[in-house]
This record gives sequence, structure tokens and C-alpha cells, in this order.
Amino acid sequence: MKMNNVFLVIALVVSFNVFSQQRIVVTETTLSLGFDQVAEVFYSFAKGDEIVFNMNMIQGKHIKAVEIVELPNNVVFSAFKAMVLRDKRIKVRNKGLYAFRFYSSSLTNRVCRYRIDRVPVSPATKNFNTNWKWHIVRDTVYTPYQQDSLMGYRTVKYQETVRELKSTKLEEIMLFEKTQTVHSFYNENISRAVLKVDLPAVYNTAMKEEQILAWAYWIGVGQESREAYKKNLSSITKSLGKVADLYYQTPLAGIAVGEISSLITPQTGEDVNYYFISDYQNAQLFYNKQQFLQFDNGKGRAAYGRNDRLIKGTFYIGLLNDNEWRGIEVDIKVMAVKQAKIYENVIYKRERQEPEYLTLNKTRMNINETKIRVPVE
Repeated sequence: MKMNNVFLVIALVVSFNVFSQQRIVVTETTLSLGFDQVAEVFYSFAKGDEIVFNMNMIQGKHIKAVEIVELPNNVVFSAFKAMVLRDKRIKVRNKGLYAFRFYSSSLTNRVCRYRIDRVPVSPATKNFNTNWKWHIVRDTVYTPYQQDSLMGYRTVKYQETVRELKSTKLEEIMLFEKTQTVHSFYNENISRAVLKVDLPAVYNTAMKEEQILAWAYWIGVGQESREAYKKNLSSITKSLGKVADLYYQTPLAGIAVGEISSLITPQTGEDVNYYFISDYQNAQLFYNKQQFLQFDNGKGRAAYGRNDRLIKGTFYIGLLNDNEWRGIEVDIKVMAVKQAKIYENVIYKRERQEPEYLTLNKTRMNINETKIRVPVE
């Protein structure tokens, strides 16, 4: 009886050893890799399983690297410049998921064929499912933070300095006042004249701003024009006695600021051709009887006008007498009106409402989700 029991135990041991040597094919496939390409496959194994890995090259000399990794990051096997791998065995200590990684750095395609077998530790794990699935792991994280809570408002008194306009002044500047002789056409002297006019400079500071508003001119011939200008001046003088807040003191200033639209001009007497020229070069062309550029011109016994576009620099006035035998005396007046704004710093007492906050310490709960691969069983 005892002998029979011994034979039974021996038979069971032999049967178990024979089973444990049986391989079960997990996968057998061909893999193609391009330049700098990585391929991964994943399979689950039962505790006590033995993984058997084989690989051989079909196209290309070798594969740069082959790894078998027990997830998440335990490298259990690696081979570099692998050409042929035969029956590489890895013992599975605990049920888990394994990654099989293939990497190629070759410029040409690499093709290999690999096979993965498992040797079950016992008949109980013969039908173990080697597939895997995604599992979501949720991790709760508590993050401390601070938040300001409005408690109310408080009144804050302060002083503010404001630059304010104190006064505005107009200054009448006579830029040019001259009587110019212009010879007749057949005189031995040239029947032309050129006069230079310099516009005034302006100066600006933090408390003073200057600008040229406009300039006006009077061009008249002979005694007739002088009498006409005197009448205009007399008319302005009478107005100044009646109206205290006039913006001008002379007829030309009134024309420049736009308060006067017309002046008295003579009805008899000689006339003159006049030209306004913007630069010296064209003024010389005019004087030498050549073609030139101008920005205004006219002809008359007396003429007046304003300009608010050219307000800095220098310009020229050209005079031409087309009378064949008689020379003329031309009175030229040019007046600019400069505006000066005077500022001052004024200090004001102000009040403002400022919020008052209380800082609260709080905690924010965040739930992070991570997907991981796990065995199906």
C-alpha cells in the first residue's frame, strides 16, 4: 500500500513537470520599423509564468534596441544591435503587464519577426488572458490658496497737483515793414525785387506753450496805398475805444486772427505784381527771370491776405513792375500773431474710497485622473 502511494506521487510530479514545460503562444508577428521609430506591444502574464522571447531579422542587419519592461518601469531585459534572440526567458514574479519595445535608428526600413510564448506555472493558469485594459486612477489633491474678501471701504485724503491754464495772450509781431523801390521795365536797373521774411521762433516749457496762429500781409503802391492803410488803422483805433476785448490791435492782426475779413484799398494809382516764394533757390530764379515755384501771387494797387499753413522758417516776396517807363514805391508789411498759453500748478484737496480686504486661507480640492494599463484578469 505504501509503495502504491509513492508511485502516485511520482506520477503527479512527472505529470506536473511535463505540463510546466508546455509553451503557449502569446503572439507571433512581423514588425517593420522606419527611421527613428519606436514600436510597443503589451501583454499580461500570470504569477509564476515564464516568458519566452524569440526574434530574428528579416530585412536589415540589426535593430538598434529591444527591451522587455515590467510596467511601470522595471527593465527586465534589453539588447542592443540585436540580430537574433533565441529563447530569452523571464520569470514572472507577480501578475502584471509587460511592454515589449523595439527601436530603430536606421535610415532604411528594418523588418524583424518575433514570437512571445508563456510557460504556465500550473494547469490553473493555462487559460490566463494575456490582454490588457485601461484603468483610471483618481488621485485627490488638496491645494492651499489665499483669497481676499472685501470687508468695506475707508476714506483716504490726499492732494493732487493739476496743471491748469492761467491765461492766454496774443502777441502781434511786425516781421517786415519796408518801402521798396521797383524800377520800370525799360529802366537800366532790373524791374524786380526780392524781400526775405523770417517767421518768429516759438519756445515751449512745462508752464508755457507758444504757437504762431497765422501771419498777414499788406502790399500797396504809392501814396494812395498809404492813405488807404491809414484809414484802416484809424478804423481799428476807433473800435479799440468801444470794444475792450478785441483780439487785435492793428488791421493786419485782425486779418491774421480772422476777426477782419476786408480792408480799404485805393481806387487809383499804380499797381504791382507780387509773388510769395517758399525758398531761396526759387526766389533767385524769379529774380533772374526764370521759371520758379510759388505758393501765392496777385496784382493790384494794394493787396492783403493771411496764411496759417506756413508758420515757421523763411519765405520770400517777389515784386515785379510791368510799367514800361514809371518806377513805383511799394510798401510791404508782414505781421505774425503769436499765441502764448500760460499754465500754473494748482493743488487740490481730494478724497477717495479705498477697499479694505481680509485675506482668508482656503483649500481647493482637485481630482486628477490618470489612465494606466492593467491586466484584464
